[in-house]
Order: sequence, then structure tokens, then C-alpha cells
Amino acid sequence: MKRITAIMVVFLLAALGLADQAQAQRYRKKEISLISFKLYVDPDYRAKLESYSNLFPEPQASSKVNKIDNLILYTSWDIIKRRLEGEVGMIILPIDAYGDKFSYDMYGFPDISINKALSKGRSKYYIKLDLELVPEHSAKYTTQNHVDSARKIVQLKEDEIKPKVVAKLTIYSDKGVIPVANCVGEATTKSIITLSSSFFDGVVNSSINPSAETLYNLIDKASQQLIISVYENK
Repeated sequence: MKRITAIMVVFLLAALGLADQAQAQRYRKKEISLISFKLYVDPDYRAKLESYSNLFPEPQASSKVNKIDNLILYTSWDIIKRRLEGEVGMIILPIDAYGDKFSYDMYGFPDISINKALSKGRSKYYIKLDLELVPEHSAKYTTQNHVDSARKIVQLKEDEIKPKVVAKLTIYSDKGVIPVANCVGEATTKSIITLSSSFFDGVVNSSINPSAETLYNLIDKASQQLIISVYENK
């Protein structure tokens, strides 16, 4: 009896694995169009980021856009797009592929409803991205393990942060306005970090250190989790 139960468990796990693979396979070699990409930064964190605005180059497209948001958006898009294409197999069209058929935000990303995208586009799938840079718990407080193994609330110093990046991906098919998948990837720094210019390495320059707790690595780790969520079709 135990042997039969064990065999059933093995088959069940295998079936679940195949199901996950099948969910991702449906996007392979399919043309995908981005219809929206929005960034939300916690207001307290935004004030902290602004003190390092001198690290960020002025955007060439428009002087009206926020240069911090602009670089975070394009860096994140490069990372997420690369993973969706390389690990999921999507064929993601250039963001301006539909020209004046789509409307665009001030950063140059498509900004169109799924209803209008379906009427004006010819893609198999459409995706909407939302990226959040927020505190793990609060901009002023976090929890930390102490020697007695109990987690206690500690107050953060003015230059300390415990950030979390959340990447949300909504996938629509060309069949309708109801999403076929809602996927989420999250990443949080392991420890409280003192904010400095090095936190922006990889975003404002090409200095990427995989072991460092940087904004670039948080985005990259959140994108890894996002790919897992695509496979799980959460």
C-alpha cells in the first residue's frame, strides 16, 4: 500500500512539473507586446533617492521626465525583457513596434489599455509591468533577529534602508481583456544597509557585483522570482 502511495506521489509531482512547463511553453516563440510599464517608489524612499540624483544622467528624450525613474525603468526593462526572452522564450516586440497606433508615456513606454491594444495590435499576447521599490516593512522601522532568536522591531537611522523590489507581470492573450496570468517576483535585501552611491552600482554605471546588496541586484533577483511565477502561472 505504501509503495502504491509513493508511486502516486511521484506521478503527481511529475504531472505538476509538466503542467508548469506547459504554462510557460504556451508563450514560447509567440510575439508579445508591452502595453504598460509603471514604477512606484515609496515617498520616503524617493526623498532618499533624490539626494543621489547627481549620479543619474539627464535623459536625452525629454527634460521633463524624472531622470532617476527613467534609468530605473530602462534598466529594469532590459533585465526583465532579457529573462522573458531567454528563459521563457517570448518574442518581445520593440516598445515602439506599433508606432502611432499605440499611445506612450513620457518615458517612451507604451501606455495603452488592453481593450485598445486588442483592437490596434496583432500580437499573440500583451503584457503589463508594474515595478515597486518599497521598504520591507516601513521606511523608519524594520524587524531584526536578536541573540535570543526573537525578532524585534528596530528603528532605522536616517541613512539606513531595508528595501524590497516587487515586479508584477500581467499577461493577456489576444482572446480578451481577462488576464491569463498574474505573476509576481519579489526580492529584499538580507540586511539593513546604509544608503550610499554604491547602492546604485549597475544602474548608473557598469559596475555589477553579484554579491553586493544593490538596487540592480534586487531588480535582477525579483526578475528571477518573476520567471518562476510565470512557470507556476500565479
